[in-house]
Amino acid sequence: MKNTILTLCISSFLIACSNDKQPENISISGNIVNLPEGSVLYLDYLHPKQIVTKDSTTINENGNYYFQQPIEEHGFYRLRINNQNFINLVLDKNEQPIINGDGNNIMDTYSISGSLESNRLKDFNIAYKKNALLQDSLKRFYDANRGDRSVFDQVQIASFTSSNQTNEYFIQLIKDNPASLVSMAIVEQFDPKTYGELFTLVDEALFEKMPNSIYYQRFHEKVANIINLKEGDVAPDFTLNDLSGNPISLSSLKGKVVLLDFWASWCRPCRIENPNLVKAYNKYHSKGFEVLSVSLDGMPQQQNPKEDWLNAIKKDGLVWNTHISDLKGWESEAVGIYGVESIPFTLLIDKEGIILGKNLRGPQLENKLNEIF
Repeated sequence: MKNTILTLCISSFLIACSNDKQPENISISGNIVNLPEGSVLYLDYLHPKQIVTKDSTTINENGNYYFQQPIEEHGFYRLRINNQNFINLVLDKNEQPIINGDGNNIMDTYSISGSLESNRLKDFNIAYKKNALLQDSLKRFYDANRGDRSVFDQVQIASFTSSNQTNEYFIQLIKDNPASLVSMAIVEQFDPKTYGELFTLVDEALFEKMPNSIYYQRFHEKVANIINLKEGDVAPDFTLNDLSGNPISLSSLKGKVVLLDFWASWCRPCRIENPNLVKAYNKYHSKGFEVLSVSLDGMPQQQNPKEDWLNAIKKDGLVWNTHISDLKGWESEAVGIYGVESIPFTLLIDKEGIILGKNLRGPQLENKLNEIF
């Protein structure tokens, strides 16, 4: 009995002496190392049409933080240090997750408890990045040993094996829980022509579970268009202005093989992919290859989206002149026409305006262009 009382007294003393008193009504909390005291964290709600900052808080002297704004809507969220250093989450109403990480690179270091869907999204992102890094490594190894036929065969086998294993893992994630926003995000990485049944599975499951969700409604509206927009179809024409305000239409590039590339300065995967586009452009432009880049800059949190767009073009060395945008973000006219749900999103279009392939990246794009030219 005396030991119990002593333990309670010591515990009470430690709590009373703590400088890190937690506020009431915490929604999200955790610890972020390597961020100065007073650094600001933001909680963004990723509405399909815009990003809304729901709350902000500061890091205390111990690296701890607390958000008090309750999670009121089931959906996609983002814990953001800045526009290049953030993590995406899927949170349900009244969840209270604990998220820890390293402020130097929170995307690759965070851990999360208290949100099952956010962990599923993390698993997806890890597998996606692992495959992307391997594909990049294989490409560099092949480029350094181009004269060795055996290297080409080895690289091809390793590349296809990794891609197939990754796809099988993604498919299993979807089938394990098709009625989830994470499954919706994952299925959009697949070619609807090949995986139409998978799109239908997710669409029907989401209808049963969350028919009134703005995410489901937008996905449902796009499913028919996405599935129907396939190889062999005519790419729908559209017109947007370039950096100088001059209109450029897709049809104006008829007679060339065109990569229609949806991207944005704030899209990290897009920026990672850009060197591959530059390499392909430099190699095949003289033979009739063109890139039509559609920027989805113009998000509400961007103070100067045109400047962000221009700076990204210069920094990434996107030397072609066919850069277009209406600077409306996800509200862009072209997004609706092509049913774009995530970026980077690309279509390879032949000289007659016929779709040759979707989301060809890295070695896949290189191989297809080599076949064409």
